[in-house]
Amino acid sequence: MKVINIILASIIICLGVGSTCFAQEVNDKALLERVDKVYRLIPRDLNTDELLQKINEVEKYVGLVIDSIENKEAKEKARLIQAKGLLWSLGSYVFETGDKGLKDELSKRIKGVDLDSPSLELLDDIDVANLLNGYFRLFMPDLSELDRATYVLYNIKSEKIRNPYVLTALVSTLKQNGYTDAIQGVIEDIELCSKTESTIQKAHELKAQYYPVRVGEVAPDFEMEDEFGKMVKLSDFRGKMVFIDVWATWCGGCVEGLPYFMALGDQYKDQKDLVLLTISDDGIEAKSRWLKFLKEKKYSGKIPHLIINKEKDNFTKDYCITGIPRYILIDKEGKIVNAWHVAAKHELFPWFFKIELDNMNRE
Repeated sequence: MKVINIILASIIICLGVGSTCFAQEVNDKALLERVDKVYRLIPRDLNTDELLQKINEVEKYVGLVIDSIENKEAKEKARLIQAKGLLWSLGSYVFETGDKGLKDELSKRIKGVDLDSPSLELLDDIDVANLLNGYFRLFMPDLSELDRATYVLYNIKSEKIRNPYVLTALVSTLKQNGYTDAIQGVIEDIELCSKTESTIQKAHELKAQYYPVRVGEVAPDFEMEDEFGKMVKLSDFRGKMVFIDVWATWCGGCVEGLPYFMALGDQYKDQKDLVLLTISDDGIEAKSRWLKFLKEKKYSGKIPHLIINKEKDNFTKDYCITGIPRYILIDKEGKIVNAWHVAAKHELFPWFFKIELDNMNRE
């Protein structure tokens, strides 16, 4: 609370001295940064009355700052940053509490914001994304990330604004869920709506990267060294279902989830056509650390443990591993059931896994 009051006080002092203060000490860029920062410093633990009081104080002084900006473009940019600030301060509170009165108040305060305005081109890509996402979260909360991208494609004319936003949404969703029919739909929308060749090309590159590991595709084969020095291929397990945990000793989330994965060995010990397999992203150069970890945790020898040789293996690239842990389920024919499977520690895992095993056993 003290920090935000100090910033507001500095604005008052500077304004009180007159335009010389701004001319000599604070340029338009610094003023824009100040407008942006003051909203981010509003405490999140205030009650409704306290929040409105603080917002009113901030709005009053931000208004003074905006009035002091002489450059027309900088002034318009400041207004957009002001709207973004409102959406992420007051808007966050409305989103979390569902307070209709505050939502109506916020609607009044950002009434002049037009998502299709060319003025949005004044903002950088991150600020545009924050403004749009804040707006969607508040006024269209049921839209998924891809739905938002589709809305932007069809409702915002400026390709400078919409293309980075849509591509970012595409990449984010691909990293989380892989290639789906919904992704295919957005790529088709990009082909239809975009006139920017580089954007269309990027969408096609993403498709080429992720399509080979979509549901139903033959899983790319790989060959890696196991903990005993034996070379093991995915194709060695053809005729069996294979569930893979991609992890590393340096990954906290991976280490936390590994006991749940290892426990599946006992839970499904009667499922003779199911292979559990771990693949370490530590890299062959860290083999000793990996082996030590397996022995200390008493995981050694219980299921096949493989390690990636990053100089030789294409596994990371072939399976689009951009983050770990990752879980991959492959059927008896070597086809991908889900290359972005829910973690074994997830509360819904038993339900999903049972359905998948039953379906594969019927095929």
